[in-house]
Parts: sequence; C-alpha cells; structure tokens
Amino acid sequence: MSTFTRLMALIAALGLMVGCVSGRHGSSAAPTEDMYLKYAGPPIDSFTYLGHYNGFRTLGGQKVVIWTTINDAYLIKVLEPCVNLPFTNKLALTSSAKTVTRSVDWVIADHDRCRIESIRHIDYRAMKQAGIAGP
Repeated sequence: MSTFTRLMALIAALGLMVGCVSGRHGSSAAPTEDMYLKYAGPPIDSFTYLGHYNGFRTLGGQKVVIWTTINDAYLIKVLEPCVNLPFTNKLALTSSAKTVTRSVDWVIADHDRCRIESIRHIDYRAMKQAGIAGP
C-alpha cells in the first residue's frame, strides 16, 4: 500500500472517530436545572432513604439530584458553603430511622458536610415520558 493510500485511510478513520466522540446534541442532552425544576413538586420535609441510591447529579454549588430508585428522584438544595459539591465523585446522606429530613440531615460531598435547606420530589417518570430524562 502506498504512503498516500495509507494517509487517506488514516484521515478517513480519524474522521469517523471524531464523529463518534463528538456526542449528541439537542433533546438527548442532560437535563438542565430548569428542566428538573419544571418536574419538581413543592418542598417537602423528608423522604425515606434505604441507605443506597441509584445515582446523583450535581447542579452547581448548591443543588443535587439524587435518585433513590430508577423513577424516584429528589432535588436537594444545601446551604452555602458547600465547596466540594460541584466536584464530588461520591456522595452520601445522613438520615435518622431511614428518613432524610430537611434542616436536620446533611449531604456529604467528599469531606464537606452540607446542611439540607430544601427537598423537592421530582416526577422523573414524567420526565422520561417527555423524553428529557438523562443522567
């Protein structure tokens, strides 16, 4: 194979790889804070938490969405300062009798203990049906 042919094959392969890693845009992008707020109910005082969660997503420095099941999500706002929240790779919640309570319990982001200011249940099933649910 000539050098020119190899070069053209390499350029074509690189073009395909760039297309694969460029990601998706539009409606399949991760939901924004406004989208979560649209599906969030009124503030609640507490929710049952069985010691594990299915995932979380931080939304800036004061808010985090935590999935306790595949269809149950909660938007939790913490009091400032909560320096590590936007950058954390692991998250924990304190609870009493398997219940997380506003203004009593904490979100633990790495070594940061962040007091919970508000909790709102998110109708995540409705978000999925609308096609805007994501990580």
